[in-house]
Amino acid sequence: MAQSLRDQLLKTGLVSKEQASKAEKQAKSKTHQQQKQKKKKRGKNAEAVDTNSAAYLAAKAREAEIERAKALNRQKEAERIQKASQAQVRDLIEHHHVNDPKAEEIYYFVEGKLVNKIEVTLKQREQLAHGHLAISVLEDEYYLVPDAIAEKLLERLPESVCFHKNLEETIDKDDPYAAYPVPDDFIC
Repeated sequence: MAQSLRDQLLKTGLVSKEQASKAEKQAKSKTHQQQKQKKKKRGKNAEAVDTNSAAYLAAKAREAEIERAKALNRQKEAERIQKASQAQVRDLIEHHHVNDPKAEEIYYFVEGKLVNKIEVTLKQREQLAHGHLAISVLEDEYYLVPDAIAEKLLERLPESVCFHKNLEETIDKDDPYAAYPVPDDFIC
């Protein structure tokens, strides 16, 4: 079996144990310093990446593909939530509307810049004026819904409620004419 150079020199007596251990420590520190310098060079080289290399271009393409996939997933999730909200609004309006087919009076209301109308009864007119009913729209048709349902519609899809008079806005404590109802001949 081959002996190390250190062992051979010790055996022949050319060096003492102290000299051999000192030389060994110097060699270890020298290799340690070389490794430190290599790490520093690698760190500097990492900053100066070859932007034309195939690996770099592949990594960038993969990152771009992942970002596109995430954006598409966010868009699909938003569409899914929008469809679910629309389905809930449709269900709420269809099951809770209080339109009366025998209604004869016309109630005019403003939607955006347009004045629209809906047929109501006298009781429904009063409920609309006091904020107990609201007017919602579904597929270009207007429906009367209770205030509680209108609040739910506003949470899900605000544009589905086209007329909603809050009770807090209608009651004015300083209104001198609050005790006087509007005469029937002024109601359109």
